[in-house]
Amino acid sequence: MKIQRGAGTVLERTSHYLKVGVLRQKPAWFDIVGAHPPHVDLTKKAKVIETQAQKQDPSQSLFHRDDISGIHKTRSSAQDRSQKNNSISRIPKLEFLEDQLRDVFYHQHPWEFSRPKTLIESSGEDNKKCNWSTMLQFNKPLDGESVVQRTIWLLEESKTKGEELTLFEAYDMSRFEFYRLRMQEEMNSTVSKEESSMYGAVYPSTHMEWGLKQEQTHIDSWAKIASERTLRAQASMGKGNVVTDIHEIKQDEESIWESSFEISETVEKVEKAETK
Repeated sequence: MKIQRGAGTVLERTSHYLKVGVLRQKPAWFDIVGAHPPHVDLTKKAKVIETQAQKQDPSQSLFHRDDISGIHKTRSSAQDRSQKNNSISRIPKLEFLEDQLRDVFYHQHPWEFSRPKTLIESSGEDNKKCNWSTMLQFNKPLDGESVVQRTIWLLEESKTKGEELTLFEAYDMSRFEFYRLRMQEEMNSTVSKEESSMYGAVYPSTHMEWGLKQEQTHIDSWAKIASERTLRAQASMGKGNVVTDIHEIKQDEESIWESSFEISETVEKVEKAETK
């Protein structure tokens, strides 16, 4: 990218254009920049160092001599390398009201994260198809984003009508509307399940019950493995009534994912050793 060297003389050039007639009207910034001109040239310029042109005396070179300590400076410090006016080149942090509302809502309703969401959009402009005069949308499920967009719509609508709603009032209105719609959704789901059961549908277990059952099987297998390792530890310390043929049990570390057949076989060996 070419170095821009004319940024500091923009006021001078614009004044010349006005006098010549290239510009007919003054820009909006002309009077402000004229009253407060920039004091520092922020354009970056390349430093050309010619080694042959440098003098042999360090005091006469590029690095100056400290008058207090009498030491010649031989390298640049961090302060010398730091960029002046760093806030100009720093990328600003973008803050949106929608992000703050999402943060508040999902901190108050953490279980909303467990609901499945569709992250695939065909054009990226699906939100423009929604009409947030009502919270229920045809092409979007009810979730926390509905509360956020409904709150923004209530704030803008209150300004047009002249009824200034605060952010907390608009958020509470949309939140309680969300509660009513969620209860209605769960009631319809319960009624639909009862009607299906009446006509012969069978629901052996819910997804939560199935997950707990699978988790309990692994917990039980790990409890058996833990008891076996406890017996080995007691045998190595000479405690308990475990006989010397306990070495018949597999010495390899058991995995909690091993089959139930291997677990039952190991437990039978331990029981036989204890009975002897």
